Amino acid sequence: MRKQGGKSKIDRLQKMSQIAGTRVFFFSEREVNIQQKKIRGIYFNEGTKKWSVRFFPFPDVYYNRRGECKSNKKVQRLRKLLDKMRVPKVNSEHYFHKWKSYQLLRKYEELRSHLPETIYFEDKSDLETMFRSNNRLYLKSFRQDNGVGVMCVTKDDDNYECKYFKNEEFIVEHVPSIEQVLVVMESFFRGKGIIVQSPINLLKYNNRSLDLRCDVQRNGKGELEYTAHSVRVGAENSHITNTRSNPEIYRFEPFFIEKLEYSKKEVDRLKAQIEELLKNVYHRMEEIYGAYGEIGVDIGVDRFGSIWVIECNTKPGKNSLWVYDDDTIDRAFLNPLLYAKYLLSNEGHSNQLSLT
Repeated sequence: MRKQGGKSKIDRLQKMSQIAGTRVFFFSEREVNIQQKKIRGIYFNEGTKKWSVRFFPFPDVYYNRRGECKSNKKVQRLRKLLDKMRVPKVNSEHYFHKWKSYQLLRKYEELRSHLPETIYFEDKSDLETMFRSNNRLYLKSFRQDNGVGVMCVTKDDDNYECKYFKNEEFIVEHVPSIEQVLVVMESFFRGKGIIVQSPINLLKYNNRSLDLRCDVQRNGKGELEYTAHSVRVGAENSHITNTRSNPEIYRFEPFFIEKLEYSKKEVDRLKAQIEELLKNVYHRMEEIYGAYGEIGVDIGVDRFGSIWVIECNTKPGKNSLWVYDDDTIDRAFLNPLLYAKYLLSNEGHSNQLSLT
């Protein structure tokens, strides 16, 4: 932004801020003076039509786009200060703990059948137990998103195949024993907490697995909107379908009708079932963590038509939306700003929104 380089998401958000009537500025923790409660923020200068820098007071609403940053003390201090100042947040928490979320969601009867079998990993016996009923397992770190902390382990007789992404590189390792799997896991996860999940027999297209990224948001009235359901067809041989794996992305209805040959009636029924599940997931996650302006929910449909909750994401990147029309994309960037105004509707603040 300081170099005036084009950033499609930032430019889109700035454009939507004009429509929403909000003033948006961007900052990282490095630009915050906690003692003086001032922020050196970047904003779009309408006079010069360029990105400019100036000092801002602390914001009226905080829209967190920063990574989880557990080890960054300045980020943690800033978040605690904003909480102490009772600054409203578009999203209540900055991450979903995968094990905690699974445990809590599983308590709700309407969600239980939509969650894959999941256990907390402690030692080799956990893998052995899960392999008794599955020849393939998914291992996920508690905190990491976008496929960073996901490993797929497949058992073939006494041999094991481990797939994962590391430093943007897709790696496949073959090892002869479960003890060697543990060595690969230790190198990959580096002591991070892990859950182990059974696989979902996902629908496939051209012999490649597919899932849905469903962007669910609250609008300027605080109401839920199902902004888009994007189909992600994973790259060949990949164990994940998110944008890290460079999937093919399609709009929901045309894909199921044209590629999978569903009837319009079947698509409408599937969409209604998915949105009912999304509504339940969204409300339950809010009961657990607090109010949210947007959640990206990864949904799987298996070959029997059952619908599964794969994962919930607190800071959806909106990377799967670009196959949609401009109105849909604009709405996805506008809704969080309108929701920010909704949060302030009874507070009497100015409409100044900041992003990290």
